[in-house]
Amino acid sequence: MTLKIESTSSSESADFIASFLNTHASGVLGTSTIDGEPHGAVVYFSLQADFGLTFATKVETQKYKDILENDQVSFVVYDEQAQTAVQVMGHVSTITDPKVSLEVIDHMYITSPKLSLPNLPPADRLVAGRYVAFRLDPMVIKMAIYSRSDEERDDIYETMLFSNKGIL
Repeated sequence: MTLKIESTSSSESADFIASFLNTHASGVLGTSTIDGEPHGAVVYFSLQADFGLTFATKVETQKYKDILENDQVSFVVYDEQAQTAVQVMGHVSTITDPKVSLEVIDHMYITSPKLSLPNLPPADRLVAGRYVAFRLDPMVIKMAIYSRSDEERDDIYETMLFSNKGIL
């Protein structure tokens, strides 16, 4: 699957956003039921070359149930030290290729011990069924760089818009 970038706010937007997301491993996934009841959960993620994000969860979690009802989600990664946030809005789909699914789940198990203790990812402690891998295809990615200098303050945002027609 390949996403098509429709527009960016600057020629550097893609580089800024990719650099930021590639140096962070977790973020908050915002989901909601079909009735609009919101839910937020932290997940480990991986940025794909086309700006899709992959993550895994278990089948008995609230986020999994929400995604089945409503595939439209938001995702936020924040860095306090850099005073930078990236917000992604888009649609989630289940990864059905067993090899790719295993790579996404393995990424979570490899990343967790590098960044925190204990060695297992938090989801491993949940008695919530088997893992399922997902892909978030963005419609919009918006980066806010709150620490930009006064000269740059007129526009603290880097934005990328994606065409849903570009998904192959």
